[in-house]
Amino acid sequence: MPELDHYGAYLMSAFGVTVIVLGVYGLYLRSRLQGARRRASYSGRNVSAAAPIATTAQPASSANGPSTP
Repeated sequence: MPELDHYGAYLMSAFGVTVIVLGVYGLYLRSRLQGARRRASYSGRNVSAAAPIATTAQPASSANGPSTP
């Protein structure tokens, strides 16, 4: 390997730090993607098995006022 100039050590350490940071960031993104896939798979499985929701909603206001039973 040819002799490096006086910036050689700086350039090699900067390159090494860059490689390490990109590697850690790649592992982080991989972890996030696996988590998103896991959540999507889990929610997709449960949506089809979910029980229907009974609606008891009433109109917020009535033109005739409140009704009395």
